[in-house]
Amino acid sequence: MSDIQIDFYAQLGKLSVNFARMELKLSSILNYLIDVDEDLIPVILTENNSLHQTIDLVKKINKIKNFESEIIKDLLERISSVKSSRNLFIHGIWGEPFESENDIKIVCEEHKIRYQEKTTEYGVDKQWKYNNFHTFTLSFLKQLTTTIEDIIRLQDYLLNKLKVES
Repeated sequence: MSDIQIDFYAQLGKLSVNFARMELKLSSILNYLIDVDEDLIPVILTENNSLHQTIDLVKKINKIKNFESEIIKDLLERISSVKSSRNLFIHGIWGEPFESENDIKIVCEEHKIRYQEKTTEYGVDKQWKYNNFHTFTLSFLKQLTTTIEDIIRLQDYLLNKLKVES
């Protein structure tokens, strides 16, 4: 394996771990916000939630709890901003890294099927679109890693406050 591949795959691995940590910490925040006497109830209610569902539940419950509302809002906005990238990292099919335009790039294939309608001069063109391709640079992945690490630090701050208050 080349040095380029090692660097790129190491960055992908770091991102995957950080995405998992971010989701786990968001679930922990949700469990603290639910705050019932029986510890297993929040876990049972949230164990199979998607990231989108967890974000929505934190929003709804924190409207009632009103815990650090501005910070929670900021946190959820940050997580939402990386959610589509997270989905590609989990579900995408990754190619081989290559050098291009003074950076290292990789193509990720997304197998999600999407319905699209485009208005043309002849009317509406309706079609199902398969396989989207996304190109990422190593510099973008490093920036995304930093963004997620910032999210995790904010989550740690909130979790520490929640632990003290419970």
